[in-house]
Amino acid sequence: MLHFAYKYGGDFETCMLANANAGGENVARGQTLGALIGCTFGANRIPKHLKEGLVNSATITKDIDAFVGAISQPASPL
Repeated sequence: MLHFAYKYGGDFETCMLANANAGGENVARGQTLGALIGCTFGANRIPKHLKEGLVNSATITKDIDAFVGAISQPASPL
């Protein structure tokens, strides 16, 4: 997995395609690789057509934004 992140990390789509073409545990590896690259470079580096092509993409985007907003809030004192 780190091979793909190192070799293709700056190009999300090429990285995911190389992972898929490698076979083996490409689904589990792809999930982790996508999260790693997404966290490293940000969601803006993921091509728009890949995000908008998802079923229920609007709902997914809304849920992600809500999650990020929730974890970005400072912790309340006990």
